[in-house]
Amino acid sequence: MTQTVIIGGGPAGMAAAIAAARRGEETLLVERLDRVGKKLLATGNGRCNLMNRSAPAYPGGEAFARQVLARCGEKELEAFFRSLGLRLRTEDMGRVYPASGQAASVLDALRMALTREGVALRVSCPVQRLEKRGGSLLLSLPEETLRAARVIVAGGGKAQPKLGSDGSCYALLTSMGHTLRRPFPALTQVETDTAPLRGLSGIRVKAEAWVTQKGRELHRTRGEVLFADYGLSGVCVMQLARFAQGREACLHLDLLPALGLESAEECAAELAKRQSRWSDAPLEQLFTGLCVTRLGAALLRRAGVGPLSRPIASLTGEEIKALTALAADFALPVRGVKGFDSAQVTAGGIPWEEFSPDNLTSRLCPGLYAAGEVLDVDGDCGGFNLMFAFASGILAGSDGYLEEVLS
Repeated sequence: MTQTVIIGGGPAGMAAAIAAARRGEETLLVERLDRVGKKLLATGNGRCNLMNRSAPAYPGGEAFARQVLARCGEKELEAFFRSLGLRLRTEDMGRVYPASGQAASVLDALRMALTREGVALRVSCPVQRLEKRGGSLLLSLPEETLRAARVIVAGGGKAQPKLGSDGSCYALLTSMGHTLRRPFPALTQVETDTAPLRGLSGIRVKAEAWVTQKGRELHRTRGEVLFADYGLSGVCVMQLARFAQGREACLHLDLLPALGLESAEECAAELAKRQSRWSDAPLEQLFTGLCVTRLGAALLRRAGVGPLSRPIASLTGEEIKALTALAADFALPVRGVKGFDSAQVTAGGIPWEEFSPDNLTSRLCPGLYAAGEVLDVDGDCGGFNLMFAFASGILAGSDGYLEEVLS
């Protein structure tokens, strides 16, 4: 009987396997794809944002994530990465990357540790069924059935299925008595009404963004926004995607930062000044120096101010007021969000309440553990999701005995 079997060769699974083997357990890692770590190579635009030194930011499962990170947080993760031979570098907003700047360096270090610690590895090996039999757990593989004392399910959620997360691990856990909260894509692009965005595709701006539903604000962020043919992208917007999936959702942009202005009052004063100084210039030049021509034209068009050939002097007080209001609140009705193929992470999943934050063991089935994205925990961009994956994997693999696996 194998002591510990880990299902899933992503960050959580590899960390769990290394931790379990360091405790002296006979450890097997099974992965349904032809190699481990495919999704890890794509993280952080190939740079692998391992963790974040800022306060935890988890819109989904925040209480549980904080408890896990209180046990295996920044200090413990640094010790784990150091034990793999990885050197780290901290950049803006607390984001931590490998010093090499390459995700491949992280994967190479993890793979070397798996080999060094004696972890058995089987790839192209989907787990077809999981069941409890007496005091052990049975795993049905394509060509055999395994018996294990411990099973750690770390196969991810449904985001990026081409990289290995297809949601198949949900069924393994629900077959053992666990429940499932509806999975939905998070950290993905938002599809909006496209008429107001005509001509803006490819433009990047700094903005404050927020989502409302039936007029009630749900969440607010700030950062870079990318205009696209289908709607909006950029980190700022992607962090709003999980809140933008209800009926009558609307995404709002405060574009004043993109214009270099700090308030609606300053915007109105600037436009009035331009009306006075550039009276003979055509309206199409009103926003010259504040933003790219296409964005200025979109603001004028949506505010109903035209034609663009008329002189700036002809602007009325009401038109200046309308342009100012629009720049401060460029509202776009939400049509949907991009699906799991585009999403960086899954929201929803197996409820975290059904697992202990001490060691990620199931409260329903002794010997069963879960780690990483398969649980209903999702964080903001910036390394928070990888941080939870590694931390939960280490806790599960070590069964909570961190001091034995971090040296």
